[in-house]
Amino acid sequence: MRLNKRVQQKVITIAGLYFLRLLLTTMKIEKRRKDGGYYQLIKDKKAIYAFWHSAMVPSGYAFKFLGLRVLVSQHRDGEYIAGALNRLGFDTIRGSSTRGGTRALIRLVKLASIKRSYMLTPDGPRGPRHVVQPGIVFLAKKTGIPIIPVSAKISKYWELPSWDKFEIPKPFSKATLVFGDPIHVAPDSNREQIAQYCKRLEDVLNFKN
Repeated sequence: MRLNKRVQQKVITIAGLYFLRLLLTTMKIEKRRKDGGYYQLIKDKKAIYAFWHSAMVPSGYAFKFLGLRVLVSQHRDGEYIAGALNRLGFDTIRGSSTRGGTRALIRLVKLASIKRSYMLTPDGPRGPRHVVQPGIVFLAKKTGIPIIPVSAKISKYWELPSWDKFEIPKPFSKATLVFGDPIHVAPDSNREQIAQYCKRLEDVLNFKN
């Protein structure tokens, strides 16, 4: 029975990945800075890219094959997400703010010496929607790696009836990713200052471009 579940999970993951790949080949992705200039993704540049959980599809596709580390929930749904992300070249680490989070964050900190960037959804995996949880700020504090906010806007999409109102781009849509200024977290930040960094990141991600 366990084997059948594993096979079923693998089939669903592969089928879902091929469907998304086919869908996303029709989508135009624009990466730009806040000032309107083009933003160039650099593989060995160390950064913590932050975007909302609902924008995971276009943002994740834009970062494919760069070897970024991604924190994925330990819930059952996370198995499908992790499988798809692995096939897109991401290094997935299981954990979240609600389950296995501390252990996963410690592992992320230990891996910080290796030249790789992170890709995190600060309101995932269970919300509240568009509210930054402190884990991403803690990671930036301990590693010294700046947080780069990424706001995503899709021209046409389907909205799922989930807590995050997850967005799936429609065929031939356009996704605009706006990269904000780096947020450097002071290594001696206290709890109150960490909360302020969370609010700052939240305001940037919620800004309507």
